[in-house]
Amino acid sequence: MKGFIGFIIAATLCCAATLEPDRNPRIVNGQNAGNTPFNAYVLYLNSANSGFFGGGSLISDRHILTAAQNIAGFVRWEVGLGSSVFGQLITQVSTQAIAHPSFNMANRANDIGFIILPSPVVFTALIQPIQLPIQGRNLPYENEEGMIVGFGFNSVNGQARSDFLKVGYQRVISDSRCGGIYQITLPNHFCAEDVVQRSNVCNGDLGAAFVVPERRVETLVGIASLITASCDSINPTGYTRVSSYRQWIRDNTGV
Repeated sequence: MKGFIGFIIAATLCCAATLEPDRNPRIVNGQNAGNTPFNAYVLYLNSANSGFFGGGSLISDRHILTAAQNIAGFVRWEVGLGSSVFGQLITQVSTQAIAHPSFNMANRANDIGFIILPSPVVFTALIQPIQLPIQGRNLPYENEEGMIVGFGFNSVNGQARSDFLKVGYQRVISDSRCGGIYQITLPNHFCAEDVVQRSNVCNGDLGAAFVVPERRVETLVGIASLITASCDSINPTGYTRVSSYRQWIRDNTGV
């Protein structure tokens, strides 16, 4: 990613920002994704115009649900929606976002928050909010398969960012094994992995969705929160369990 920071800013965001040079964004071992109308690309910047980027999910015409680590300490968010082609994203710039008040950066406890868009988006076939879990349903279940998406490189050793949204699939592992990998509070987090294709999220995908088909409807059940290395294809990813924060989301967004 180091050699492409200037290109990304000039070609897609038209702003001068200094991004962290040591973090590689990608869905490793993923495939090209089809239309994913809830997916959001998020560039987050602090008061010195420095930051990085991650993912998020549209949950209403004004709200992007993401990880609190993409919000705490930052002052501006450039959100791209509406395409699986990076160069065709429709961008809004927001200066309003709320991280969970009990977020802990050290262990990623309560790693959830939302960005408030300055203007309501118009829903189309390419821009649609994703369903959230029904309150009281502790999704996802162990061994349930979910989908992950993000923009990024084609391989661990790749040298060029993909122009297309990538998708991978992981299965939820046991809470006991998850707790042995990350210092987390169960059941507020869960872990998932892909032991076949070894698809996984990387730093630039943190905040992105883990989606399951709940009653045949795509449902956002996890937010990418924890990884063991910048782009690790072996170890599971840790996700914030959205259902644990369902009431907090409703209280703060009305969704």
